[in-house]
Amino acid sequence: MEDARTRIVCTVGPASNTRVMLARMMREGMDVARLNFSHGTYPQHAALLREVRGAAKKTGKTIAILQDLQGPKIRVGDLGEGIQLHAGETVTFSAAKNVKAGKGIIPLSYDRLGKDVKVGDRILLDDGYLEVEVIKSGGMTATAVVKVAGLLKSHKGANFPDSTLYVSSFTEKDKADLLFGVEHGVDYICLSFVTGPEVLHKVRALILKTARSFGVRPPLLMAKVERKAALARIDEIIDASDAIMLGRGDLGVEIPPEEVPEVQKDIVERCRLSGKPIIVATQMLESMREAPRATRAEVSDVANAVFDHADAVMLSAESAAGKYPAVTVKVMASVIREAEASRFDSVHEDDADVNCLPSAIAHTLSMMARLEIIRAIVVASSLGQAAGALSMFRPRAPLIIVVPDEAAARQAILRAGAVPLVLDDHGGTFVPRLHAILHARLNLPKGKCVAYLTKTGYGGISLTLIPV
Repeated sequence: MEDARTRIVCTVGPASNTRVMLARMMREGMDVARLNFSHGTYPQHAALLREVRGAAKKTGKTIAILQDLQGPKIRVGDLGEGIQLHAGETVTFSAAKNVKAGKGIIPLSYDRLGKDVKVGDRILLDDGYLEVEVIKSGGMTATAVVKVAGLLKSHKGANFPDSTLYVSSFTEKDKADLLFGVEHGVDYICLSFVTGPEVLHKVRALILKTARSFGVRPPLLMAKVERKAALARIDEIIDASDAIMLGRGDLGVEIPPEEVPEVQKDIVERCRLSGKPIIVATQMLESMREAPRATRAEVSDVANAVFDHADAVMLSAESAAGKYPAVTVKVMASVIREAEASRFDSVHEDDADVNCLPSAIAHTLSMMARLEIIRAIVVASSLGQAAGALSMFRPRAPLIIVVPDEAAARQAILRAGAVPLVLDDHGGTFVPRLHAILHARLNLPKGKCVAYLTKTGYGGISLTLIPV
């Protein structure tokens, strides 16, 4: 029970796609395997799923699988060896079909280009390393002058921080990928480039329908926040999703990078108060793609995500394509443990955050855990949102979530501090049976209590304190 509360999400790729390596990463602290559907074929993803599940069985760990859909990433086309952009020169972006690069022409995969991009708007290329400003637009083209020069390579992404783009965040490719993911039993589906709740409602309906057809537990729906437009509707997006991923890479291009830390703290706090898990992602230990040690700045970045009370932190290219995937997980886990042991990880039990019965119970239990009156909190997953609210104040006691099956256990593992336990919760012997299991497994100190929350016959919540 001394494991870290903050979870580690690892992107699986060429550097980590074997059962041996995945098992090493799991032993070092990996909790969630992210499959990036921007790359790879269905046979390759099916093989990754088998390897992840095999490694989880080998290590005895509960590992969730997160399917990250590509979304409508706008990219330049095939540029051959690349195009050198010089400051002050003029280039024309074209969304016309079959257009080829050359003579100042750059193909771009957005067919409303001339309608949605206006004169004066910026286009940021290759994660913002290159910048142009539009001087003319119309039809399928936009002409721009280069402001920040450099070599533009094939298929690099394009961001439009000043433009309003009318593009759905759920593409036909995403739909086909989702069907594959549900059929193969993924635990979370992450929708990229979300800007509002409407698309989340649409995708959730498809998930539920597809899950029924395959007879599987529906995956939980995660929204990736990485567009400037999402910030204006962030509360609606949080309400419509089961979890949030904060994609700081694209977001840091769409808004000034100096604003990202404040936005991170704000969104993490909103998720915590809403009882929704949140993953902080992108470039957390980026230098470890090539080096066996992290920079001091990267260590501080991971620690600050813990201090912000994020449920999880994520490795992307570091674990997918880096030279030291297992070492990187070990470093991240060490930083998390050190940060969680500090006074900066504590969440003050603020009365102002108490606005319903679940939050009132969470407030009380958190104080009791801080005073070491209780040493574990047990809640049945059938309580739904109440189970999520219990992690609001990050109680310094294990949050044991009783679930009906292994699929539900994998879905629960993303929540900070959660310890899923598979056990049926029906019948009058639930609490005595559970207490016996915990007494045998947890080595709890005598003289303390375990808090049990169960559903009453009238739709209420029953809180029982039983001494160890």
